[in-house]
Amino acid sequence: MFENVSIDLIVTAMAGAAALAMAYTLWRGFLYKDPYEARLKAMAERRAVYKAAALGVGGRPGAQPVKGVLRNLAKKVGKGSQQKKKDGVSLRTFLARAGIRHKDAPEYFLLAQVAFPFIFGALTAIYILLLAKLSLSPTMALLVCAGGAAVGYLAPRLWVKNRITKRKKALRRSLPDALDLLVVCAEAGLALNAALDRVVREMTRSSPEIADELGLLLIELNFLDERRKAFANLCDRSDLDEFRSIANTLQQAEKYGTPLAQAMRVLGADFRQERLTKAEEKAARLPAILTVPMIVFILPCLFIVIIGPAILKTIDSLSRL
Repeated sequence: MFENVSIDLIVTAMAGAAALAMAYTLWRGFLYKDPYEARLKAMAERRAVYKAAALGVGGRPGAQPVKGVLRNLAKKVGKGSQQKKKDGVSLRTFLARAGIRHKDAPEYFLLAQVAFPFIFGALTAIYILLLAKLSLSPTMALLVCAGGAAVGYLAPRLWVKNRITKRKKALRRSLPDALDLLVVCAEAGLALNAALDRVVREMTRSSPEIADELGLLLIELNFLDERRKAFANLCDRSDLDEFRSIANTLQQAEKYGTPLAQAMRVLGADFRQERLTKAEEKAARLPAILTVPMIVFILPCLFIVIIGPAILKTIDSLSRL
């Protein structure tokens, strides 16, 4: 009886949690907030940080003391997170490539990697022992729980990598349009900083990813002591060959006096041609990719339709003998 009551309580709690999650989702959907305001606020904070560093003012402008148990725990777990390496880069750079630039992001990431194995392992144990009631040996149950803990450890990193992949696709998709707009601004007589500012303001709503990267580049160009560092940071944040080409072209244009509009027009044409080439490659691979599904799913049905009636008639004729 106690076991049945505990299972009923668990099911009721899960149903209540699902109902609360659905209500919260609907509430957030009706109270949609334009991310434009948040991006402007983030840009203003980053500009204030670089301005304070350029003026030699100590401390982070507008910094507030850490509050909350979760943030304190994240701070304790994430000590020295600046030196942590993920895929050969610092943890902060790894998260920045996914568009996560919060100052406490590395600490929260490490806290998730520490906490999620215990959470996933506990949920796996609850499922196999109480909900599914699987008759597993202790060794097998322990292995299943360990597998759930391993999934919990890998989940934050896989989530960040998925965001990085999606962000790279968005940047590649909108980069030619940004270059075309930059060419128009350069031909209108604007300098590089003014042209970048115009591109950021025009593409903030249509392509927030490219506006975010170019906005940070503009801030660093204004406040860093060397413009070369700003272009190097852009390449590290994006991790794209296209941005490395843009950075090299802009540096050469400033160094040798090459017309900016001409260089950007050539780069934009190259990027569009590269995107068209990749689309043609995907189209050329399509017949080979469809071969296996056609053999597995279509040909058996075709054989049944063609040969099935003949087999049925043969069986019927033999049964009359």
